[in-house]
Amino acid sequence: MESLGKTAESGKTPDAPKRPAARRTRLRRVGLVAASSLVAAFAIFNVGVRTIAPFFLFHPNDDPTARAELTRLAAETGSVAPLRFSLDDGTAVSGWAALAETESVAFLNNPRSLDAAERINNPRSLDAAERLNNPDSLNRLNSRDDAASSRPVVLYFEGNGGNSAARTLEIVRNPGPLAGFDFVCCAYPGYGESGGEPSERALKTFGLAAYDATVKAFPGRRIVVFGFSLGTGVATYVASERPVVGLILAEPYADGFDLFNNFAPIFYGPTRLTVPYRMEAVKFAEKVDARPLILATRPDALVPFESSERLAKAFRGGVEFVAQDDVEHHWVWSTEIASAEIADYLRSLTPPESDETRRSERPFND
Repeated sequence: MESLGKTAESGKTPDAPKRPAARRTRLRRVGLVAASSLVAAFAIFNVGVRTIAPFFLFHPNDDPTARAELTRLAAETGSVAPLRFSLDDGTAVSGWAALAETESVAFLNNPRSLDAAERINNPRSLDAAERLNNPDSLNRLNSRDDAASSRPVVLYFEGNGGNSAARTLEIVRNPGPLAGFDFVCCAYPGYGESGGEPSERALKTFGLAAYDATVKAFPGRRIVVFGFSLGTGVATYVASERPVVGLILAEPYADGFDLFNNFAPIFYGPTRLTVPYRMEAVKFAEKVDARPLILATRPDALVPFESSERLAKAFRGGVEFVAQDDVEHHWVWSTEIASAEIADYLRSLTPPESDETRRSERPFND
């Protein structure tokens, strides 16, 4: 009996240390399964966000009717001209330049009033084909007098669902606060006749190329960059990388995180890594020398008003901040208040030596 007892006890002794080890193994397995599940869920979430985001961010469109009308105006009046250039990767980009109306443009609108000798001796009477094929003619047509040549060119970056042809035609028909200023608007990659696909990287490359093309078309002229909604991130980036005399931002966002969180407030902490369009304008702003004009509306459902405020605080030289109420996102810069502010801001930049014409600066109020 005693030997049996010893045998039984000795049989239990070897298994006793294995139980804690087995529990640790099970816990490790559970931990690995949980971690793998989290990684898989995060990967699926990341893929889902990056798949859906382009449909949320970018709404490429075209307006053949507006483009046909601009083509007619370019050929018959010279009041507009197409712009064509390529990105570094060879992607073709299209755009339009609307030339400011002055007395000199008036005679271009009626070329029959010029006799043959006058047309030959007047370089501003270039025929349609030469105007379309010679980008330098844009500057000759526009350099009509000292006042006109001293005005900066407005380079405009459209909003999400915007269209360069439609916007340019609108400016031609009703320039509003942009009256007297040459206007350039190009189609984002994937929009209109431009090739490529829209993305943060593509828009940054496009923005700089559009600036360079504008400088080439209007040599010696100063540039004001104007961005609306989605285009404010591009405009701020360009202003941080290229010399500009002015910057106008209508419904700007501080960064892409604010846009995503406005859609679904879940992009914090690790989930920020899944945001494919970051366009951190709040960081670009730190490098901008020009004092911008910012137009925002409090009830905006697409760009949080707080995001516009956060961006405004990032400009080291301060801003002119105009807050509006009772106006929707898409109409923020077409109101009477906004139009007056834009016109006043542009006048303050023309001519550059007339400091006495500059408006009193209003700092951004916290």
